[in-house]
Amino acid sequence: MSEKEIQGSGVGLPGAEKDVSDFAAPKVGDQKKKNKKETPKGKYKRSGHLSDQMLKYESTRKHSTQISLFDSLKPETIKDIEVSGIEITQIVEGIKLSPAETKIIDSLCKLLHVNSQHLNPKEKTYYSGNAELEIINYGGERTTAPKLAFTLYELTKEYKGGQSISGKDVENVANTLQALSKKQFLLKYRETAYKKGGGRIEKEIETYEKIIKLPVFKQREYSKENIEVSKKEETLIILHPIFRRQIDSKFILYPDDIISRTQISYGSHNISEVTIRLRDYLMRELTYKHFESEIYLHNLYDLVAEKWMREKRKKKVKESLDKAIDTVKIMGILEDYKIVDGSSGEPKVIFYLNKEWQ
Repeated sequence: MSEKEIQGSGVGLPGAEKDVSDFAAPKVGDQKKKNKKETPKGKYKRSGHLSDQMLKYESTRKHSTQISLFDSLKPETIKDIEVSGIEITQIVEGIKLSPAETKIIDSLCKLLHVNSQHLNPKEKTYYSGNAELEIINYGGERTTAPKLAFTLYELTKEYKGGQSISGKDVENVANTLQALSKKQFLLKYRETAYKKGGGRIEKEIETYEKIIKLPVFKQREYSKENIEVSKKEETLIILHPIFRRQIDSKFILYPDDIISRTQISYGSHNISEVTIRLRDYLMRELTYKHFESEIYLHNLYDLVAEKWMREKRKKKVKESLDKAIDTVKIMGILEDYKIVDGSSGEPKVIFYLNKEWQ
């Protein structure tokens, strides 16, 4: 089995000359021991199930024996799709988002952490938000749908990653949030709960619905003389249960300043989808302690840029992936990588991750 370093072949080793000292991770020994239930200071949890759905992709190399998506869906799911008016041929699995929409999700996950009780998983209020508790039917049971009340300024502040905010920024965030609230997604995944003494319970989830809802929220305070003394207009948002399902045991820790770090390392606030997907994929691998993460090169291309691969724009994918790799190296997530021949002779990427990255 021959080993090939990728140098000058489309996915090089960019970023080696960059100074990554600004993003160097603190040594593990310098960190105080944390309570197991407590999230380390300066970090927030993103649901592992949510991340998995956001990173889903379909191989662009289909086999004739592959079952069609339509044939694999439950009748009730097909009915929900038909009611939505969307052609079944246009439906794909997972949560497919633009870079701007992903930044909205990152911001909402942080706001959910900051504005929730996140120390006791046994309480109904765990990651439920800062508004009145919302209980809905989901997966055959009654469960909590997180609910948040915030101003658009607060959301825009997170979205911008600490940069100055203009009225146009607030307007853009509001438009992106509104557009996202109108989209429905096909979610298919398995929730596993382990029992004491061994054994487990597995629940198959399949649903086609929105991941955020935006009911109107306005609050006015009146004196006993019925005179308005204050008016508060906030955005009220109801998040899909996947934002908190099993978040006590299946989650990915994100630094509070992940948006800012990514923007600085990328060199622009207009971060590419390829960069965001590679970043999130490697952060998931770090969570699972896959410090030498392996993925076939074609699968990596599909994961970060499925649409471009279907359009046969592989050159564009390679160029964007070079920039993405440069970015995650500057961030300190990735130390190095190489390409080797897999057992079938197909090229495989090995990412060497920084196990002390925080």
